[in-house]
Amino acid sequence: MKQRDYCPAVMYDVDKIIYIGGGGGNGIEPTAEAEIINLSETPPRWRKTNPMKFPRRQHNATLLPDGTVLVTGGTRGGGPANGFNDLSLGEPIHTAELWDPATGAWTELAAEVVDRCYHATAVLLPDATVLSAGGGEYRPDNANTNDPADSHRNAQIFSPPYLFKGSRPVITSAPKASVSYGESFEVSTSQPNDIGKVSWIRLPSVTHAFDQSQRINFLQFQVDAGRLSVTAPNSPNVCPPGHYMLFILSQDGVPSIARIMQIQAAVAPAAVAARAPEAALVTRSPEVTEPGAYGDVFARQAAVAEAAKGTAVVVGITGTCPYGIAACWGGAHEALHRLEGVELVNPIPNADDSTAEVFLEDERVPALHRWDEQFRSIVNGRYALRGVEITLQGIIEERDGQLVLAGSGQRPSLQLVPLTAADKIQWNHTTQTLKPLEEGEALAYERLATASRSLRAGQQVTITGPLTQTDVGYQLHIRLFRNAEIV
Repeated sequence: MKQRDYCPAVMYDVDKIIYIGGGGGNGIEPTAEAEIINLSETPPRWRKTNPMKFPRRQHNATLLPDGTVLVTGGTRGGGPANGFNDLSLGEPIHTAELWDPATGAWTELAAEVVDRCYHATAVLLPDATVLSAGGGEYRPDNANTNDPADSHRNAQIFSPPYLFKGSRPVITSAPKASVSYGESFEVSTSQPNDIGKVSWIRLPSVTHAFDQSQRINFLQFQVDAGRLSVTAPNSPNVCPPGHYMLFILSQDGVPSIARIMQIQAAVAPAAVAARAPEAALVTRSPEVTEPGAYGDVFARQAAVAEAAKGTAVVVGITGTCPYGIAACWGGAHEALHRLEGVELVNPIPNADDSTAEVFLEDERVPALHRWDEQFRSIVNGRYALRGVEITLQGIIEERDGQLVLAGSGQRPSLQLVPLTAADKIQWNHTTQTLKPLEEGEALAYERLATASRSLRAGQQVTITGPLTQTDVGYQLHIRLFRNAEIV
């Protein structure tokens, strides 16, 4: 299979995925090809299903309550000048298409009136229609941008064919609280004997032609005394915990308006106690009432700061995403958690400096050589680690004419050196350059050297600056310092 980017993949049934179109750019046209795979097979292998009527890139695919897949938007263009998001006349595709997994056939449906390409989104709504919205803005830094007229803040509602096959069934009642795996629950409807399917679809989360949450379960049910007795899936392996839109469908395939339901695994007390430090912290936050739930991000940030006991480390991170680390933070956040010695990660990055803050398990300094290798292996090229800055407290000593921050406990002694412009880790995302050296930062080492001569015996100094590692040890490049008497 060729590389096919900016295209959707949809899990249209348990373990069954369709991969639709994509690729192109740089003078190469996108493809209309579609492949399917069943992960339950041994071994799983890709098979071709029928191709779409149109080749597409930057399109969206929306899973519908009956298990069919609706494709909207995209462009068939791959011109070298703007092949990334080709909006040349006639290239964007307005016609929707519907894929039926039972036959593998695609059916052309109604067309939209505007282009829905890069940054467009499409989501299933609880009334079983589809919201198709947005599109445009190639780059936020105005490099190779599209015409502003091609950025759309409008939306259209698509009504799939099943809404024209008859009257809708109506859910008159369903559980308001969460249900557990394998649990049977009651759904009331005035048409119990006309129900052909019961399904639920996870609430959507769409960006860049891909819905990370989209999946469906067809639920077992039986009619009992004029009511539907529906059984939830048995395992989170086929139905992750979360909120779903529950639909009942008539024998003709017409879906009801959905009820939002939650499926939640029972959490044993021992499992709650064994959770990661940040989850346990947030459980104690006053905004949180459910075990293990996350409060708002600011409450999480405060909880992390309160619990941090080890060395504070600021990590410089550059992402390939043109929107900066604030908008493209998830992968970096995950990678930082997995670095050697890291216990807590501040959940909010510093967008102005393109940095993130972590706290180590103890008072050691970061294992920089291993961090660089670990970070690169985790992020797979999506981010670069520019360096780290630490804040330490200790006693200044002079050894062989060099200033040294004396070792303490598990922390080794660190050679103190002046800061140069190339040492800074603070980054200007707009210009893609390191922030310039300020006068106070350039003089910080000299000021520290002068101040150290008047320090009392045992008086500690707090120092902040980039940390580097050589074959003979660590060097701390002085950017800021303070003590009880000198700021």
